[in-house]
Amino acid sequence: MSEAPKARLVRALTEDRAIRLAALQATPLWDGVRRSHPHLEAGACAALTENLTAVALLQSRGGFHERLQILLKGSGRAKAVVADSWPDGTLRGVLDVAAEPVERAWVSGPGLLQVMRSNAKGAPYVGNLDLVEGDLAKQVEAYLQQSEQVQASLTLWCEEDSGVAGGLLVEPLPDCPPERLERLVAALEGLDVVPNWERTPEFLLEWINQGKGATILSDTDLEYRCRCQKDTLVATLAGFTGAQRDDLFREGDPIEVRCDYCGKVYPISRADLPGAAS
Repeated sequence: MSEAPKARLVRALTEDRAIRLAALQATPLWDGVRRSHPHLEAGACAALTENLTAVALLQSRGGFHERLQILLKGSGRAKAVVADSWPDGTLRGVLDVAAEPVERAWVSGPGLLQVMRSNAKGAPYVGNLDLVEGDLAKQVEAYLQQSEQVQASLTLWCEEDSGVAGGLLVEPLPDCPPERLERLVAALEGLDVVPNWERTPEFLLEWINQGKGATILSDTDLEYRCRCQKDTLVATLAGFTGAQRDDLFREGDPIEVRCDYCGKVYPISRADLPGAAS
């Protein structure tokens, strides 16, 4: 059986060394979202795919040396979104649709954007930002500007009908000449005329570089894959008090615990929990 295709993220530096960029071909992430969240409508799957694209591009700035998670709580069609990217190239996510239908975009304020970075060497860093006016890309740009003092441009896309998805993160470096910055802005504005299916990493590198010659810094495969395990779920439930366990199993034994990220169902009995009476 052939291996499922993976998303591909390419980091590069323009030939004049004035602009750093990362381009992601994210259609395989859409495939993973659709399989893992069959209850979500196409628009919600597209919104979640864009969140996964954003978190991967944001994580790429650090070279995938740490775990990075985006939590978004808003007042739009998406009540909450979690996008989680790990150093081994795996991503997972979940989207909660607003209980009451709203005539708004998927991402809309008031609300909160939270970015959490964590690695094996220290405590997680958490940055919070009130949602600004605009879509998800505007939220990430505002986070970079306010929390990391970085001016960057993020472009995201995911077609609801085809699943064609991707993203582009462009960061002018401090010594970028004004005339080069003007050409960059024109290139980003001109990207609107390029069909989404044509926006491969190779095309985007040449588009921003304005010709061949960009230096590729890294080329990374990514995939939507959950990290859930029964042992992890059992360990979590083991911390429940006796009364909480009684309430948990009041309707029968075993219970079924469903992973929000991948939809897998784990049967767990009271006997699986440490300290359970034999």
